Amino acid sequence: MEFDDFTYVPILNVKPAEVQALEELSIQARNKLLPYIVLQPWSTAKEFVSTTNKVSSCTYGKNIIVDLTDDIFSGNRRPVHDVFDELRDSGNGYSAWREFVDGSEEYIPVVQLREPREIAPQIEAFKAMGRGVVIRLHEQIFPIARDIASLFRRYEDNSDVYFILDFQRQNRDILLKGAVALSAIRGIRSEIDDFCVSVSASTFPMSFNNIYEQDIYERRFYRLVADEIGFDRNLYCDRGSVRAERQNGGGGSPAPRIDNALAAKWTFYREADQEDRDEAYQMAAIRAINARDWLDKGIWGTEMIKRTAAGEEARIHSTKLSTAARINIHLHTQSGANDQVEEVEWEDL
Repeated sequence: MEFDDFTYVPILNVKPAEVQALEELSIQARNKLLPYIVLQPWSTAKEFVSTTNKVSSCTYGKNIIVDLTDDIFSGNRRPVHDVFDELRDSGNGYSAWREFVDGSEEYIPVVQLREPREIAPQIEAFKAMGRGVVIRLHEQIFPIARDIASLFRRYEDNSDVYFILDFQRQNRDILLKGAVALSAIRGIRSEIDDFCVSVSASTFPMSFNNIYEQDIYERRFYRLVADEIGFDRNLYCDRGSVRAERQNGGGGSPAPRIDNALAAKWTFYREADQEDRDEAYQMAAIRAINARDWLDKGIWGTEMIKRTAAGEEARIHSTKLSTAARINIHLHTQSGANDQVEEVEWEDL
């Protein structure tokens, strides 16, 4: 695996909006980004195969990085939960996880870190598969990054190894954490200097009261770090414009909102929650396409906003579709893909 062949690694979940955003991704973007998919039960499906089928359908058989959700399943359990429990069993060097990954050639494995004694057996097995090895470290365990990196000394070539320093949920204060990121990266590369690395986070807002736009601080943080360590073997990585964790709150749907994703900021067009939600989405979409910074990229996400503004039948009428459109635009933009200028036919939803 040559990680340098890609420009962008979005960390995504197996959830309806994220899956649709990937399914509708332009071919240009699809060839430039490498999805990092956190496997989890698909919606309310009972069987594990529903998860793998959804992943296959939205990634078109291309290489993807695969990891396991941290969610703990209790209460109303389904058969799929038993499979995830087996995959997360650390016994014999996470043998179930290794066997699962080995069964699909397009899967690039993430080393499971919950049991430190079982890290080395995973590395050995994944190295033997020859697809690449990914280590994702949360900020709390950055201090052991160098120790993990040292486990690769025995291998002659480690250009197929990729470390992600995941700062998880953040706000603009992430720009103050450059020293933390640089210390961890320098520790990693003091052991092996040909590793690929990324810093990652989610700075997407938790609330939209009186917020009309926000900088994409993940991109600014990436550049801050790259200015010190260089852009070589340093990939841009973020959460695909979704939050790093599930948002808790009261019942009911959020107020209708259309989001646009530009290269360096998000813009938000929120309407007061009203009885006619379709009209509210249309009003928000009209504001979006009339904004000075609107760019008609000719991709699914911008086309859906245009259709909504025009009141067409296939339009945004739910939070799920609004989110899918934003993610689709964000993935395309951050991948650096060229916008489509040709006429495109889109299927009705």
